Amino acid sequence: MPRIRNRRLSEKVAEEIKAIINKTGLNPGDLLPSEADLARDLEVSRTTVREALRILELGGLIQTRQGKGSTVTLPNTQFLQEALAKLVNDQGSEFEYLMQAREILEPAAARMATMEATPEQINRIKERFSRARKKVEEGSYSVEDSIAFHHEIMNAIGNTLLSSLTKMVISLIERSTHLTFNIPSRPRDSLLEHERILKAIINRDPLEAEHAMQGHLMKVKENLRKVLEGDQGIKE
Repeated sequence: MPRIRNRRLSEKVAEEIKAIINKTGLNPGDLLPSEADLARDLEVSRTTVREALRILELGGLIQTRQGKGSTVTLPNTQFLQEALAKLVNDQGSEFEYLMQAREILEPAAARMATMEATPEQINRIKERFSRARKKVEEGSYSVEDSIAFHHEIMNAIGNTLLSSLTKMVISLIERSTHLTFNIPSRPRDSLLEHERILKAIINRDPLEAEHAMQGHLMKVKENLRKVLEGDQGIKE
C-alpha cells in the first residue's frame, strides 16, 4: 500500500480506517486491527494511527478501551435526533408527526422481531416485561419502563437503521408520554398491551405482533390526545 502523504495526516488515516471497516464488513462490536497492524498497513506512525482513532471515536464510529483495543460502534445519533426535533418543532404538530412515525415504524419492527429475534433476545424482552409487571404491582411503573420494553424489541429486529430511527422517535415523544401515566388505569393497560405483543413475538406470529403493536399505539395516541386537550379525567 502506498504511503499516505497529507498535511492533515491523521484525518486522512481516519478515512482510510473507515474504508477498512467498510471493505472488511466489520459490524458493531467487532474489533479493529491493532494500532501496530494499522500503522504497518498504512505505513504511518502509531502516533498518527492513535490520533486517527481518536477522530473516529469522537465521531461515534468506534470505541477505544485501554488494553482492549478499538471496536466498531453505531454512529452517534445525537446530532440526528436534535435535527429531527428541530424539524418537527419548526413544522408544528409535533405530537401528530411523531405518532405517525411510530405507527409506521413500530408495527413493522414488531413483525420483524417475530422472524429475526434470537431466543436470547426474546428472553431479554420477557425479562423486561417481567420487571415491568412487578413494578405495576408495586405501583412504581413508569414511562421509562414502557420505553425500555419497546427498545428491547428494537434491539431484536436485526436492522440497526430502523432500530436507531425508531428509538429516536420514541425519545422525542417521551416528554408527552410521561403525562399519560397520570391516567390512573394507564400503567396496567399498557402492561396488558405489551403482554399481547410479547406473546405474539414468543409465538413467532408476525401478523398478530403487528396488530398488537398497532392496537397499543392507537391507545397511546388516544391517551396523548386526552392529555394534550386537558381531559378532566386525568389525575394531576
